[in-house]
Amino acid sequence: MKSNDIKITTLFDNECHCHTMTSLWGFSALVETPEHTILFDTGSNGRVLLKNLQSQALDLSKVDTIFISHAHWDHIGGLDSVLELNPDVHIYVTAHVSKNLVRDLNTLSNGVTVIDDKPTRILPDIYSTGGMGEESEQSIILDTDEGLIIIAGCAHSGIQAIVERAKSTFNKEILLLMGGFHLFSKEETKVTEVVNNIKALGTRYVAPSHCTGAEAKKMFEEIFGDCYIDGGAGIAIGFDKDKAQLISG
Repeated sequence: MKSNDIKITTLFDNECHCHTMTSLWGFSALVETPEHTILFDTGSNGRVLLKNLQSQALDLSKVDTIFISHAHWDHIGGLDSVLELNPDVHIYVTAHVSKNLVRDLNTLSNGVTVIDDKPTRILPDIYSTGGMGEESEQSIILDTDEGLIIIAGCAHSGIQAIVERAKSTFNKEILLLMGGFHLFSKEETKVTEVVNNIKALGTRYVAPSHCTGAEAKKMFEEIFGDCYIDGGAGIAIGFDKDKAQLISG
């Protein structure tokens, strides 16, 4: 897959970069590729998610895949609203999701796949990291010719551990790392260590948001410079060859 065939729009976040969108605690992003349209998480509120989709002129009916990072309320709160309007989707979850919810989602959608704790191909050039940590949280990996694109929901298992798993699995540089990095409650020395390690692992662009924390975001900006993108609802990232660029936001 070519990186310049991919567009990623942050639909739901507790920070906002577009006056027509609403910010609430949670995270969701729309990943558009030539073959598939993937909704990554659904935020905490379905009405707000649908409003934000509409404000960006994005068509929910084109979504064929829903990827749920983990079953916390701020990542699955909009799921019912999405399925009510578009049940013709396949859903990927991990073992952290209750069997009862998986059963119900199977009746409301085009099927559910439960991912175990190993890196797993879900679509051509698109992978799950597999469930990681106590929350059995998965992140999505897009394998492009120019490097890996990783989207994390909350990174409860550690954002550095997610990058390390992706790199060891594919033996490729990280073109873009985005989403919630869960550093808001970490001490400054730990945050500094993580940011520097992520840079040293060969990560080119970062777009932290959601649970990353303001101080951690400042540190990413200092260390990554021009390769830092301020994440939040309303940003859309595309690529010119292997160079990330903001399409909007």
